[in-house]
Amino acid sequence: MKKFYVEGYGCSLNIGETEQIAFFLEKNNFKKTNNSKEADFIIINTCSVKLVTQQRMLFRIEKMLKEKKQKTKIIITGCLAATNKKEIQKISKDIIVLDTKLESLCEALGIKTKTFSPKISHKKTHQHVSIIPISVGCLGNCTYCATKIARGDLKSYSIEEINTAFKKAIKNSKEVWITSQDLGCYGYDINTNLPTLLKTLLKNKGEYRIRLGMMNPNHFLKIKKELIKIFEDERVYKFLHLPLQSGSDKVLKKMNRKYSTKDYFSCINFIKKNIPDLTISTDVIVGFPTETKKDFEQTISALRKFKPLVVNISRYGKRKGTVANDFEGQISEMEKKERSREVTALLKEQMLEQNKELIGQKFTALVSDKAQKDYFVARTNTYRPVLVPKKLGQFAEVEIIEAYSHFFKGKLL
Repeated sequence: MKKFYVEGYGCSLNIGETEQIAFFLEKNNFKKTNNSKEADFIIINTCSVKLVTQQRMLFRIEKMLKEKKQKTKIIITGCLAATNKKEIQKISKDIIVLDTKLESLCEALGIKTKTFSPKISHKKTHQHVSIIPISVGCLGNCTYCATKIARGDLKSYSIEEINTAFKKAIKNSKEVWITSQDLGCYGYDINTNLPTLLKTLLKNKGEYRIRLGMMNPNHFLKIKKELIKIFEDERVYKFLHLPLQSGSDKVLKKMNRKYSTKDYFSCINFIKKNIPDLTISTDVIVGFPTETKKDFEQTISALRKFKPLVVNISRYGKRKGTVANDFEGQISEMEKKERSREVTALLKEQMLEQNKELIGQKFTALVSDKAQKDYFVARTNTYRPVLVPKKLGQFAEVEIIEAYSHFFKGKLL
């Protein structure tokens, strides 16, 4: 029996697909090993969302090439494989470079399969978390995005397929991540939408939690009234990942983001009016080509205004094949770092100030993951992380006793 070793990087969609790969190969007479030096096949499911990520991926591939046994084949899948095959093959022409389609991997390994879908079970990375991809691709064409080049246009899986996967997931997991490149546009190509899908999933009885992935503001606006009702169900975390990217309309237009700052704050105001305690996560890119100091100050102003509790800050990096790669007005690395530091300092202060307000409050939380030493991560109903002593895989009553910028410490009641 041939042995395989697999690694997955990047977004939850990529991790979910990596889990599918592991399960599917085991069902097709391959044996999984956690030691790459024992493997006949090393499979790396790559990410290329940022330039620094690409560099890490290439370094990892080089390292695996040096460490592998002579007859072991290295197979590279995922976004980097789809967007930058030449860079990978510079490392070695013996590396098998595929794309993001899991069917391509089956073909390379001589496995017959019609197509992958959410119905294929997963080899879970997290003991108490299941990840279900509901679509691939998107409807956007952001000028900086290499993922669009890799993933292409939107392809939604059917509600029936997803529900089949969901029923399996809640038998083995307390927490289920619903993920895609952009949840907000789910179903546009098959005449349905995200709220309709979630209503179907929530018909399944049980004690579980659903965490929704990222959705773009322009799509959220179209489904907001239906979606906001979904959050009334306690089995859905009151958590929404809604990327801003920039507080400047000029920069948003240059990014081809399909919404304005007015649109974005229309989303925020609607959310705060209807679910005041919902946790908003957002993304910000600093140093996008032509971003002036005035544009950057508008981003700072926007962050001060709505005070997000979770923020992913990225310094813009050129990506081959993207429109923005050839834009004039590129910002120096020194300036990008300085802007990133300023945003980080602001957010650290804002988050800590807001988090301190929760000290002494009590929540029912799901203890879903291992943290550090003897601590585990418990997630409140708003998906806020609270470090607590042991009780993995269970719902528990917790009280917050300490607050930090990005997490809390709590005690079990």
